[in-house]
Amino acid sequence: MSARTSQYGPGGAMHGRPWETGCGSGSLLVAPASGLPGLEESRLAGLYPLPAVPPAAKVTPRAVPVVGTSREMVVKIASDRTEWKDAFQLVASNYQAVGYEPPHASKVRFTEYHALPDTVTFVAKHQDRVVMTLSLVPDNTLLGLPLEVIFGEEIRALRRQRRRVGEVISLAADRSLGLREFRTVFVAVIRLMKQYHVTHGGDTWVITVNPKHSDYYTKALGYVPLGPTRPYEAVQGAPAEAYVLDVPQMEARAPAMYSKVFGEWLPGDALVAPKMLAHMVRFLGGQSNEKARQTIQETFDLDRYFGTPRRW
Repeated sequence: MSARTSQYGPGGAMHGRPWETGCGSGSLLVAPASGLPGLEESRLAGLYPLPAVPPAAKVTPRAVPVVGTSREMVVKIASDRTEWKDAFQLVASNYQAVGYEPPHASKVRFTEYHALPDTVTFVAKHQDRVVMTLSLVPDNTLLGLPLEVIFGEEIRALRRQRRRVGEVISLAADRSLGLREFRTVFVAVIRLMKQYHVTHGGDTWVITVNPKHSDYYTKALGYVPLGPTRPYEAVQGAPAEAYVLDVPQMEARAPAMYSKVFGEWLPGDALVAPKMLAHMVRFLGGQSNEKARQTIQETFDLDRYFGTPRRW
């Protein structure tokens, strides 16, 4: 499976073509603001009321049609073996194609950060084929965030501000997507990811980006610099810059994208994320590179895997 890559993030890394466009719509399920106690009101006040999200154990995530593509596309939260495997195969293909991972290093790009119980993987699909993916790693006490390896002080500063941070990693896209399709699908996936983060208590996103693509993320999405260019071992020493975004920043700096992402809520049952079970972590870890396999084995007690190390 061939794929396109241009932007990355640590550990699982953030990859993809930096373009913007519109996305599909969804219906509103209302929940009171008090449903998420402890949130920083100043960062999310403009988004209330949030949609009601049913318990993940009782619902299979709804697939949301992507409006504006020539082929039928949907975006959804990955929730079964095939979706997870195909998503991480696509990421491995991206990394290996551009030199962020040695050729044939692994069948899948599945790191210890993907194995965290609260990490969520989002996919876009045409028929049964995954054509785009990215993952969201909520801040946690077990491993922290991937970019802390090179931007540790910057992340600690965000925690001191009591931000509820998630890092976006592992963006990858298949070459079958045409330019116009890519634009539309990319924003549809971003919309799903950001609405998920907000409805599950988050208020801030961080990413790492190859410097040659930083303009897109600052101008089209509203990200602001968090850390300077540094070599990133997780992608074979390629240069990386860190960026941060919250809801008010997005509304002020990228109002058109803010409207596409938060102008209308997706259905609550599209925003549920079943946890990856221990046997799936073992399977994917076994197909990843040696370092990831070893770290997963050393970090996780897969016989007692169902707690959450989330910081917030």
